[in-house]
Amino acid sequence: MWMGFWNERFDLIAWRKANVTGRYRNWQEQNIERTLWKLGTLPPGLLAFYGLTEPLDRRWHVLGLGYDVNIDNRLIETAAVVHYNGNMKPWLKLGIGRYKPFWSRYLNSSHPYLQDRVTA
Repeated sequence: MWMGFWNERFDLIAWRKANVTGRYRNWQEQNIERTLWKLGTLPPGLLAFYGLTEPLDRRWHVLGLGYDVNIDNRLIETAAVVHYNGNMKPWLKLGIGRYKPFWSRYLNSSHPYLQDRVTA
């Protein structure tokens, strides 16, 4: 069941109808003792939206650039969104070298905070 939350802005009517905030708070409350997950907001976010979304076509949203070394560059180049999920982020030395250019081309490496950090 796709609720259509995002279309240039959030659809607050659909959000409220699905009680997304309540669902999120419920999972946070169930995890007060940190027995379900240790850190982060991703687990309760995924649970809050469970059953309310549809998967995206892989050609639109390419996952795995932080762990999968075998993604076809043509797939990456035509994607609307690339996701560096995994441990090998492109801004880290252990990042997958062949994927770093897809990240660094949009990086403002002249920014003072990045002068000593960028390793493209």
